[in-house]
Amino acid sequence: MYLLYLDESGNEDNPADRHFVLGGAAVFERVTFHLASALDALQQRHFPNSPPIEWHASAMRAGKGFWRGVQEQEREDLIREICEAIRDANPQGMVLFAAIVEKDAQLWGESAVEHATEQVCNRFDHFLRRHRPGGSDPQRGLLIFSEGRFDKRAKVWVREFRQLGTQWGILKNLADVPYFASMKETRLLQLADFVAYAVWLLYEKRDASLIRHFLHRFDQNDGVIHGLAHYRKNLRVMCDCPACASRITPGSLGSWLAAAPYP
Repeated sequence: MYLLYLDESGNEDNPADRHFVLGGAAVFERVTFHLASALDALQQRHFPNSPPIEWHASAMRAGKGFWRGVQEQEREDLIREICEAIRDANPQGMVLFAAIVEKDAQLWGESAVEHATEQVCNRFDHFLRRHRPGGSDPQRGLLIFSEGRFDKRAKVWVREFRQLGTQWGILKNLADVPYFASMKETRLLQLADFVAYAVWLLYEKRDASLIRHFLHRFDQNDGVIHGLAHYRKNLRVMCDCPACASRITPGSLGSWLAAAPYP
């Protein structure tokens, strides 16, 4: 079974944010312990003998809260090491997903969140459908969201996706309704926070400094990055982001990473 840990980035209601992102990591059940332990080891290296510290990418970058008292260079080093831990996770045991909604007059607020949830669920379901470790072991999936404003509604949405279908068909590989957990209780939701924030930075700010470390860990097949879904209203204008570029020309990452080369 794969557990898909999800968090959001960008404010779905605030006009100042042009994008809303839902993203995270699908982790094979036997890999969860090892990945969480790798993140715990980073705390011991930087803050030995301290109580558990939550990794929140935006707060760490901006030096807010706990991070106000941490030198900028140390914050940058730790952010890079967390990104590298995501990059170096078990190749068969973790894959990334994210949906980016470019908000418009019709799709914003709760509608943007529902659309992003539908996109991620559909792409995760397709991954599970085609993923057969060893060629003969079909996998099921479970969604784990960070606790927030959409707990009850997300359960309703996913239940409807499973029973009535998405716009692309019925979800067939999810084992149960989604679950919700506090981010402070699990490193893997903190990892999802990093993934969602890295994607948001790329689409909102054209800042590839975080995602460049682990873009290759998003689900892809035959050169197409299926793990990234970019919704935009105006399809007549060409988009050269990694998600869109790989669909036009398989294997292409587009031009957005030019300032931060793909590893």
